[in-house]
Amino acid sequence: MEPVCLVEPVPSSGALRVNPAALGLLRGLTRPLHVLAVFGPRGTGKSFLMDRLAGQGEGFPCSPGIWVWCLPHPTQPDQALVLLDTEGFPEQEGDKTKLSQLFLLNVLLSSVLVYNTRSEGDPQRQLDRLTYVRDLPQMVQVLDECSWENSFLLSSVLPSFVWCLRDVAPDPCLDEVLEATGHELDSALSSPQDLEDSPSSCVQRLFPCRKLFRFCSPRVDGGHGEPPSPADQLHPTFQEQMGCFKDYVLSRNPKTMVGNRVVDGAFLADFLERVVDLLSRDKPVLLSEICNDLQQEGDDYSVGYPMDPTGGAPPRRAAASDAQPSVPEPKAAPGTAQPGTMEEPMCLIENWPGGELQLNQRALGLLQSFRQPVVVVAIAGLYRTGKSYLLNRLAGKDRGGFSLGATVQSHTKGIWMWCLPHPRRAGHTLVLLDTEGLGDVEKGDTKNDAWIFALAVLLSSTLVYNSLGTIDQCALEQLHYVTELTERIKVKAAGEGGQQEGEDSAEFVQFFPAFVWAVRDFTLQLKLDGREITEDEYLENALKRREGQPEKLDLPKKYLRQYFPSRKCFVFDRPAPRCDLPRLAELPETALSPEFLEQTQCFCSHVHQHTGTKTLPGGHVVTGTLLGTLAVTYVNAIRSGAVPCMESAVLALAQMENSAAVGEAVAVYEEQLARRAALPTESVQELLELHAQCEREALRAFMARAFKDEEQQYQWQLKDKLDSKRSELCHRNELASSDRCTAALMELSQELEERVCEGSYSVPGGYQRLLDDQQEMVEKYQLVPGKGIMAAEVLQQFLKSKETVAQAVLQTDQSLTDRQREIEEERTRAEAAEREAQLCQEMQTRTEQLLQDQERSHEEHVRQLTAKMEEDRRQLLAEQQRALALKLQEQERLLREGFRGEVAQLGRQMQNLRKEMSRPQRSRCVVC
Repeated sequence: MEPVCLVEPVPSSGALRVNPAALGLLRGLTRPLHVLAVFGPRGTGKSFLMDRLAGQGEGFPCSPGIWVWCLPHPTQPDQALVLLDTEGFPEQEGDKTKLSQLFLLNVLLSSVLVYNTRSEGDPQRQLDRLTYVRDLPQMVQVLDECSWENSFLLSSVLPSFVWCLRDVAPDPCLDEVLEATGHELDSALSSPQDLEDSPSSCVQRLFPCRKLFRFCSPRVDGGHGEPPSPADQLHPTFQEQMGCFKDYVLSRNPKTMVGNRVVDGAFLADFLERVVDLLSRDKPVLLSEICNDLQQEGDDYSVGYPMDPTGGAPPRRAAASDAQPSVPEPKAAPGTAQPGTMEEPMCLIENWPGGELQLNQRALGLLQSFRQPVVVVAIAGLYRTGKSYLLNRLAGKDRGGFSLGATVQSHTKGIWMWCLPHPRRAGHTLVLLDTEGLGDVEKGDTKNDAWIFALAVLLSSTLVYNSLGTIDQCALEQLHYVTELTERIKVKAAGEGGQQEGEDSAEFVQFFPAFVWAVRDFTLQLKLDGREITEDEYLENALKRREGQPEKLDLPKKYLRQYFPSRKCFVFDRPAPRCDLPRLAELPETALSPEFLEQTQCFCSHVHQHTGTKTLPGGHVVTGTLLGTLAVTYVNAIRSGAVPCMESAVLALAQMENSAAVGEAVAVYEEQLARRAALPTESVQELLELHAQCEREALRAFMARAFKDEEQQYQWQLKDKLDSKRSELCHRNELASSDRCTAALMELSQELEERVCEGSYSVPGGYQRLLDDQQEMVEKYQLVPGKGIMAAEVLQQFLKSKETVAQAVLQTDQSLTDRQREIEEERTRAEAAEREAQLCQEMQTRTEQLLQDQERSHEEHVRQLTAKMEEDRRQLLAEQQRALALKLQEQERLLREGFRGEVAQLGRQMQNLRKEMSRPQRSRCVVC
């Protein structure tokens, strides 16, 4: 296909409008999208750059608005490549509203945003021309009523930011720095500006991934001005720079929306229509609301479906246009044998050159597809110590699994993931995380190692630390990462930096996993002072602190005891002779040391039996979906240069999860209603009982998923939606009843209508005959089953519509005297009034029943909410009781070891914890 205009300004008003033909082309894309958008000043060669990406000569025209070009992805056959070329902004500020809206659309639609400028003077000045970036937090929000975290949340959904600086003069030193840092933008900028709202500061705050690519002139003669035509030869250096840029941007992950779910063209088209409509009405863009609404309206979207690990695509709607680009079908890749199982591990968090952490979207999508509770075991430790082999034993695999290295080089890079059915807990998924070896001499980046260790702590429910030899001074010094956790992790959102004032170890402990130290190739005897000791006693003896001990040795002991009060130790003999270790994965069990096999069995049995389900503070169970979202939040915080804040992550997760809980509860209501409903019902009470049953199940579903809804904001939303569903149900019931009653009356009155038309009643005595026939019809109508609640009202309306005919027959009946006619008229009016009074009484009774049901609904909400709050309180108290017991144990140990100052400090922490436990519950029931 050729490029077409996607969004254009209306000439008369300047407002933006969407081209329906272009939307049709987008809707025809049924595969994940890789969307590249370019934005920048006029005359800087944006269209030329995009044409090079498309591998075409001349494609994009120089026209107003945003133009789209849909192509097969050149390196990812399971994706479609979508290029967006936007009109340039002028040297002097023009229509700022239109340009801000165009920039916003570029940001929201793309997976990679390219900012293209020429090199004119100070590069910082070129970046600061992007003034439109300052408007983003005001124009778009991720969650409603979350302004305090909006910039943080925005950074988790915004695209990669790539600055293309064109026509630059040679600068070998800067090019060397960029190559060494993986083209990190910050490495080429001067120190951040003092103004917090400067464009460069906003870019650094909002876009976690920021890259810079420098290009010389594309012309062979080195001249500037118009780019060369397709027939012209390009400068060799420009071609090399273009190749490097192209490799980077095309290797980025596909377009995702809130919750990191990959989308297809149909969703992107509908999303674009919603956003442009909001902009035309000067309304803020609320991303979570748009995404939730679109997913509820269209189940065929791929949003809500994580990327299929086999490379296939979920079922989607049919193409909206025949004119769709030819995108090859994806090739099948190794995937899962069944839900809850992975045939082989996948890299979840990639560690790019330069120490940049990046989530692998394919693995993330797979993790988020697991709806079961997860038990997460992560292993960390020095490189080349056999971590991967130990995890393979946990997975119950003698062959395959995590790849093993047999040389002195570090083998595992980043964090790898393997999801398997839990061997001892039905309905749970075991997630094994194999982390990159710490202390790799070839990497030489201890900061990157510290982040890897911190992520292993944050994501796991049991952390296995793997080391060689013995637990001696050297081993403890190598565990210095535990002393840096307070620098890498925050508990509270308030303040900046590492540990906040008032954060004691108990606040970290409620987030941190259990700790298992695996000591490999252990050759000593487990004896102390002439008596045999257990492995746990060996660990605790090694962690004994002594007054006056050097801080370098004391700190790892102190923090390990504080932050990991639940500790376990296992020692392992060497599994095989040294000459066989390079092929350890290939050896049969008969060739392994019997002692090693027995120790491994004990280790695996303990981990499988005692590793708890991953939970959040308060006991909320983490599923694969939630674990994936936590990983996104933490990695994005690290990439943006911030310290991951556990409280902020949990609150943001709670808002997303609670919003999803509302949607799930409504879906449960509709499912229950579809299964139980048989409309029309014979009474309002029967209908309200049906609604109450469905509402009860919906509330159970909501309570099971929602957490930290302390002001019941989301329960209010659910209540409003369920009240609307009740009103809708009543209307549907009335309509069904009315239709059935009308049909019955039409059938029963057919013979009477024919007699009226034939004049059968226009004879003496005809009026009485009409009344008799009408009464007979009413009696038959009363016997018709299943008429529903509208039976009396529809009958009243029917009889009222026949009064004119009855009056005509009455006036023409020659057998009646005038007095008799007056009596009949009075009797007719009295009967009609009586029926009207009965109908009013029914309406009054119906209104009273609805009011009583509102009260019942309120009581049900309060009952289930109170039960949930009491359960949450019990879980919190149980956590605090465990923390208090562990602190008491530590206090006794410190007292024996002579650390009286720390004993006093721990006493104050325990006193604060007891006050917290005795404090009345903060949350209150406000659903009234």
